[in-house]
Amino acid sequence: MLVTDILEIKDIWEEIESQDAITPFSTWSWGYNWLRYWNKAPHVYINEFGIAPFILYRGKLRFIGFNNSDYQGFLIVKGKEREFYAALSEELLKEGVHMVDLENVPEYLSEFQINGFEKKILDQDICPYINLPEDIDHYMAVINKRFRKNIEYYWRRLNRDHNVTYDVVNSEEDIEPAMLRMIEFHQKRWNKKLLPGAFYSQRIIQFHLHVAKDFFKKGYLDLHRLMIDGDVAAVLYCFHKGRSTYYYIGGFNEAYRNMSVGNLLIWLAIGTSIERGDVVFDFLRGGELYKGNFCNMEKMNKRVILYRGGIGRIQAGIIEKENSLVMAIKDRIEA
Repeated sequence: MLVTDILEIKDIWEEIESQDAITPFSTWSWGYNWLRYWNKAPHVYINEFGIAPFILYRGKLRFIGFNNSDYQGFLIVKGKEREFYAALSEELLKEGVHMVDLENVPEYLSEFQINGFEKKILDQDICPYINLPEDIDHYMAVINKRFRKNIEYYWRRLNRDHNVTYDVVNSEEDIEPAMLRMIEFHQKRWNKKLLPGAFYSQRIIQFHLHVAKDFFKKGYLDLHRLMIDGDVAAVLYCFHKGRSTYYYIGGFNEAYRNMSVGNLLIWLAIGTSIERGDVVFDFLRGGELYKGNFCNMEKMNKRVILYRGGIGRIQAGIIEKENSLVMAIKDRIEA
């Protein structure tokens, strides 16, 4: 069944998203806010086995939130994958769909098949992550020795010379002030490099403010703060779902740059994840060098193209070339 108003299926969507395997980027709150702020109409297929959260964009079916989401996928009732894909295939063929372009699909979810469609799977983004040990001492023992000593040195020095506090925001009224400081820090740093930064428009800022508040109510928000002498030194904007923490973005006060406050706050956030029994701390998309200081494991997001007919084959070829160009640019930026 095709749905063009996801308010109608909110309860069903949220019931399926409660599975640990569904990431924050496939939740109803993320999708609803994205549709609202990017002024897009949903083109969602739902059957008794799950949900395909699509929009129709320039003649292609794409996932809701395709340009802002680190992981994307279908919402499927556990154990009903084969039935879901069979039912979805019938719907797509009946509607005459020729092109489905799915970005940032985790590699382990990319091997599905939709009957009646040819398929290409392209590499997209590296996603570093940590398989968390049982305690922080075991974690510290496996990271780079020099980096570990730097973290320990800066943490001792900071606590010796200043009044230092670390917390995870636990009240709704603190969300917006913490988010706005994080955005301010992030934008100042990137604008100094003559780059736009992640929060270059009011639309993006308002989207994340609403997502943060909605996620807080559902228990998905992990907003970490490091304070020095009562001043906000750094903020990490993370999500927590199931037994995984997802580090989305952060910002630090340039006044404390020589104290390595950004790295210290990431380290503290990892410690919090370990203490509450998480199994994964995920750095999401991007192979930036600083992530390698914290983890040595990587996975690859895939771009899955489903197509049929001559027009679909031509479109798939264009997408493949476009993807190769984007990957080359990202490699240069991250090098």
